[in-house]
Amino acid sequence: MKVDSTELPPRQVSLDIEVEQDRMDRAMDDAYRRLAGRVDVPGFRRGKAPRAMVERLIGRDRIVEEALDRLLPDVVNEAMQQEKVEAYTRPRVESIEFDPLRLKAVVGLAPKVELGDYKDTLHITADQPNVGEQQVEDVIQRVRENYAQWVPVDRPVQMGDSVGADVRITVEGRESPWVDSKDTEYVVDPTGPRPEPAPGYAEQLVGINAGDTKAFTLTIPEDLQDKDVAGKPAEFEVTVHWVKERELPALDDEFAQQVGEYSDMATLRSAVERQLQESEHSRVREKLEEDAMSKLVEISTIEYPPQLVDFQAQAMLENFVRNVERQGLQLSQYLRLVGKDQAAFEQEIRQEAESRVRRSLALDAFASAEQIPIEGQASDEAAESRSLKALARLVELAAGDGLDGAQAKDTEKTADRGQTSDTGQQTSDADAPATSPAEEEDRGTA
Repeated sequence: MKVDSTELPPRQVSLDIEVEQDRMDRAMDDAYRRLAGRVDVPGFRRGKAPRAMVERLIGRDRIVEEALDRLLPDVVNEAMQQEKVEAYTRPRVESIEFDPLRLKAVVGLAPKVELGDYKDTLHITADQPNVGEQQVEDVIQRVRENYAQWVPVDRPVQMGDSVGADVRITVEGRESPWVDSKDTEYVVDPTGPRPEPAPGYAEQLVGINAGDTKAFTLTIPEDLQDKDVAGKPAEFEVTVHWVKERELPALDDEFAQQVGEYSDMATLRSAVERQLQESEHSRVREKLEEDAMSKLVEISTIEYPPQLVDFQAQAMLENFVRNVERQGLQLSQYLRLVGKDQAAFEQEIRQEAESRVRRSLALDAFASAEQIPIEGQASDEAAESRSLKALARLVELAAGDGLDGAQAKDTEKTADRGQTSDTGQQTSDADAPATSPAEEEDRGTA
């Protein structure tokens, strides 16, 4: 077997291999015997039919394909051993010629990473977490709004009210009304949860009293899916039956107890402030990690075979497709909804895959430089543990004295996540409410 090897950028080797004809002939004979045992030829027991009849029945190309399926992996492995090539990625056969058999295989080599002088140049200015009194009050106000009650009022409709009304909408060119609903509840807010049938609808309701009827004309939006009425003027007739306004609960100890296991408003405010501070520290920590990793990649020289990006992009695409299908959509439907074509989407996936590969390789090299070991048996969990410790160390070096106490604890937590399966945040029983204010805030928007 003749082999010529050529190094290709980046981090690849091309193997041009020529296989002896007698080896190809033996592979063809073996392939014929395997296939003959699976093929039924009229008048013959399996495996006993003449070769010419078997070839006419299944085609010579099928025998060649079977022969190459067994022969090529062995040939490529022998060529790598002969040329002392250590494959980092699975070899890829790029071309095949016959008489004699010649093939070209490309093998990805181990990545090569030269870290920059990170100890002297990797300096990141950490943001300072900042939670003010107004932020606390804003959260409490949003929670308060979630506990608001609708109460009847005897006055004209105001913006933000809820009304019950009969609504009849007729559009020119239609024999029957486009809308004819009875006692429909509607929150009078153009930005509310229920869209307006036409721009200006909420404003037209303002000032109507319960029991009154009002007629007015509005134009149906151009982008409406119902093309029979889109862009056309419509006659509205609205009869209001009742009007309700939102009544906010008083900010007292009873409200705090209603929200959760808080004895008074002071306890509730303290809990909100603590949660906001934790959230702010997490945001600052994540930004530190992002900035430190970006800087490490920027100051380092990273070479790797393109097959790594191919594999990463394929895995990301398959995972994305699975997530989309869980929502009852095909990828093509999703792309139409977001206004992207397949080529642009796949380019975005590949760019993200390349970024992940570069970051992963840089962090792995950093872990080695900092002598962070893989603890226990090599596994995905052990590798993840090492990466978390490396990331914590990277942030510690990058931010240095810029880390405040809470951020330093966050760094320790990141490292600890690699040492224990308990990745949850530890909270003392005394500080753990049954329901957090953040959860209460989300309850109204779910």
